[in-house]
Amino acid sequence: MQRALIIKHVHFEGPGAIATWLDRQGITWEVIEARQVTRWPSPDDFDWLFVMGGPMSARDDGKLPWMREEKRLIRQAIEADRKVVGICLGAQLIASVLGADIHRNSAPEIGWFTITPAPTCPPDIASMFADSPPVLHWHGEGFSLPKGARHLFSSVACTQQGFLLEDRVMGLQCHLECDMETLKGLCEHCADEIVPGTWVDPPHKLMVSEAILVATHQRLYRLLNRLANPPGDNPPVP
Repeated sequence: MQRALIIKHVHFEGPGAIATWLDRQGITWEVIEARQVTRWPSPDDFDWLFVMGGPMSARDDGKLPWMREEKRLIRQAIEADRKVVGICLGAQLIASVLGADIHRNSAPEIGWFTITPAPTCPPDIASMFADSPPVLHWHGEGFSLPKGARHLFSSVACTQQGFLLEDRVMGLQCHLECDMETLKGLCEHCADEIVPGTWVDPPHKLMVSEAILVATHQRLYRLLNRLANPPGDNPPVP
């Protein structure tokens, strides 16, 4: 039986729909909170690693010892050929481990804005997002594309919305996993970030229906299914 380790950074940003997908796949899973870990696991303890979001910066490893340890585990998991998935901060942490630049965006992106497949996005993934769906964003920082990775998606406010490396390492800047509990938690605990801006939705637009969240989850499940059963070698990135 496969095992998954989920690292979260704040109590209100848990696995969301990822947990549902894992249960459906028969994959056992465990959640740890990075700031409370006293003994970090090793890649021998899991087959999948999920790294969730949080309000801190992926550049904070110089002052946060736990983040240095977390990055070490992410690096070890990638080197051990594990499936590694990062969401928002998690994607930035993975990108940082892979040598990419982490930077402050010109403007925060908080709300339901569309993403579009990038030119190098694999065709089967591009077809999943060909309708340029609105998805939830909640971030002020971004990342450059890691070397050797395929650029998956972009939005008007943020060029790098996702990447895929070797069909087993994926970073998503947006929150496809977000369920109603997570959405309410973000709106409550990160309310100070919801300030008027070009790419910031007001609270009443952030809170969407359960049906919209479920539709977003279906896209996440298709991406995770692809990681679980990759289509084979992709041609090299130009």
